[in-house]
Amino acid sequence: MDPTVTEIDDTSLLALLVEMFSHIINGYLTAAFVITGVVLNLFSIFIFLRCERTGTPAIQYYLVTLTMWQTALLCNAFLLYCLPNLIFGHLVSNGSYVHIYPYVYTFANTTHTGSVWIVLTLTIDRYLALCQPLKHRAIGKRSRVKRLMLVVSLLAVLFSVPRFFEVHVEEVCGADRRTGEEYCIPQIARTNLYQDGLYWSVYHVILAMLFVTLCPCLLLCALTARISIELRNAVAQRRQLCPPNLDIDRRCKTKTTVYSRKEHKANIMLVLVIAKFLISDILPTVADLLENLVGAETFMSSPLASLFVDISNFLLVLNCSSNFWVFIIWGKRFRKSVKNFIVSTKCGAALYKMTQFGSETDVTSVLIPTVSPLGAPFDTKRSPKLHLAVSSKCTEAKTYASTGNTTARFSSNCWDYEKHSMLQQLERQKLLHS
Repeated sequence: MDPTVTEIDDTSLLALLVEMFSHIINGYLTAAFVITGVVLNLFSIFIFLRCERTGTPAIQYYLVTLTMWQTALLCNAFLLYCLPNLIFGHLVSNGSYVHIYPYVYTFANTTHTGSVWIVLTLTIDRYLALCQPLKHRAIGKRSRVKRLMLVVSLLAVLFSVPRFFEVHVEEVCGADRRTGEEYCIPQIARTNLYQDGLYWSVYHVILAMLFVTLCPCLLLCALTARISIELRNAVAQRRQLCPPNLDIDRRCKTKTTVYSRKEHKANIMLVLVIAKFLISDILPTVADLLENLVGAETFMSSPLASLFVDISNFLLVLNCSSNFWVFIIWGKRFRKSVKNFIVSTKCGAALYKMTQFGSETDVTSVLIPTVSPLGAPFDTKRSPKLHLAVSSKCTEAKTYASTGNTTARFSSNCWDYEKHSMLQQLERQKLLHS
């Protein structure tokens, strides 16, 4: 058997498997996560903006801006990768669809750059809040954070403007072999600017690695590790100040400790957002480095390299579509706002009543204190047992378990009746002994 034929068969089989896997990733999986991610991100933005009426923390502006950029990135991923696979079965480089490629390609790079820079500013903000709180109080005001988000977003747009001039649509004309008629097909192609060696070295290698890929990734790793260490130290200090004792825990439940616990959970949520973004951004950074080392044409000619790029793009989509679940699990304020919004609607209120139906139980009981022989009641707080009395006159006493704390209301008639019966028993005993 010819080994050359076997090698060709293996190569074609590998290319076929890569093409099938890429179609599944770029088509169906990306479509599912893009649709759910866009819906949940828009809902998250609505909840964040709705909470602004009741006082918005400065950190919320970071999350709103980041969610906006990531929602735009999901829309671009759908137009650039998902929709062509669903319509044509593969990515297309010619036809009427390619007319949107220059705009989508530019805006896709803009959204990625904006997301990286917003996450980086968020990480720096958390680092200053934990490690240098005095500086953070001076620069962490809401008005300054708003201006910072606008400036960072505008710089991301300006930084990505040259991407628009890297590709263009050109008409490729030819003649039909059967009929001999001439036809022209629009095709996407690289411009001379993209093929210029100086432009590639300065913009794609130096500037992109300094401001988008390598340096931001390393800085995010270092700051995230530092923030994690500070959070662990804060937990250790809190345990030293408040050891696990019941009485001490009750004394430690002040407004300051409650606020510090809420802030600690908020910091954990933000660290998860940063770490999630960092994990998803590692593969695109490695892909850009490999493309810069071996060249764009050589890198994209390999089927495995194409699969590597598809997986890295899917990780970005997965990251952008999963922020809602981090907010709802770790954000107590966000979770409470979502609950209030759902309950405020008719369907949500009906569903909430259905879930709460039967969970609240009404227990009709009477708390009878232990009575001494002289008729004086002992302290009921020290009595470990709950005495139930069934009496026709004791119908007004109830124990309400729905509030979480057992609340006993005593009827004056019930109390007089029980005390009178005890006195009668004592008089009978005296008569018997006498």
